[in-house]
Amino acid sequence: MISVKDYNAIGNGFTDDTKAFQQALDSGSDTILIPHGAYIISETLLVHSNTTILAEPTARIVMDGETPKLQGRFLLTNADWEKGNTNIAIIGGVWDGNNQGEANFKGDIFDTTRFSGAVLNFFNVDGLKLDGLTVANSVTYNIRMAKLSNFTIENISFFSDKLAYNQDGLHFNGEVRNGKVKNIRALSKGQTNDDLIALNADDSMERVENIGMTRGDIENLVIENVYAEDCHTIVRMFSVDSAIRNITLRNIQGGFRFYAINADAGRYCRTPVFDDSEWPNGVGRIENVLVENMTCYCTNKEQQQPAITLESLADGLELRNFNLIHQPGNPYEQPAFLACYVPGTAVDFDGHTAAIRTRIESLGIDNFRNLTVTKL
Repeated sequence: MISVKDYNAIGNGFTDDTKAFQQALDSGSDTILIPHGAYIISETLLVHSNTTILAEPTARIVMDGETPKLQGRFLLTNADWEKGNTNIAIIGGVWDGNNQGEANFKGDIFDTTRFSGAVLNFFNVDGLKLDGLTVANSVTYNIRMAKLSNFTIENISFFSDKLAYNQDGLHFNGEVRNGKVKNIRALSKGQTNDDLIALNADDSMERVENIGMTRGDIENLVIENVYAEDCHTIVRMFSVDSAIRNITLRNIQGGFRFYAINADAGRYCRTPVFDDSEWPNGVGRIENVLVENMTCYCTNKEQQQPAITLESLADGLELRNFNLIHQPGNPYEQPAFLACYVPGTAVDFDGHTAAIRTRIESLGIDNFRNLTVTKL
């Protein structure tokens, strides 16, 4: 067990402490301590297998704002994307993306050389543990992940002094399986300014914020105790031909400006990943997904959307004990549930049954308590 102070980290909020941090991470010690302080980091920190980072809750690790940022730059990532890493744990600390730094901005979405904007990045890790982290002031994604297995993510908080596009909280891309996620909170109003929980089995890998990620199945996850006062979207499920399978989301509460659950298959993104004309029978593989005990309310008076949008094929999508609150002074005029582009779908809700047989049919439900979507 060693401290970054053993390698002359200063932690005064001005001195560049990158070298001290990386020397500590390269030392071979299995536990790295980060004491109280504000540490400026100007290059990506690389974490090796079998490493635990223990940061004081008041330790703030900050991405510098002056160094030009290009693709592949993060505050921290695992060291070996190609062969993979095992047993990485990060516990505590405030991990700050410094989105007001003059060099910290996302490039054009089609410029693959530019900065993705993610704060923490994990790719090809077996046995990741994140616990007690606060992730602050992201340019885009707070925590970006793909090719993840056997992981635990608990007690994670997000805040930002500035709202920015694509500020997802936990952003999962493809090949993610066997994970437990618990106690996720957005602390500041407006956060997260995109998806609080993003299950993006399919996405455009050509977008600058996704470069280096991958598409693929997301399966066998339990996600519990999620809260936001006023986020953009609480849960995103993005599936075209990769599966989102065997997922439980339980005890989800919060305000949303656009969606409580968005499963639109990315039809309205600037970079859609499919052409509807080539998929006349619909897209999506949402299989055996349970959303239990979800209480939500719309905070947007101007651009209201259906609380739950389903434009992806689903078989075994169940919402149990769903509660859409209509707040005084903010009348909600959209249906709680809207399904379209899902031919061959049956919807059972509160003792009623409806069928969507063709691609051009849609189904809107004003409110419900329990709902199940299956194939006809």
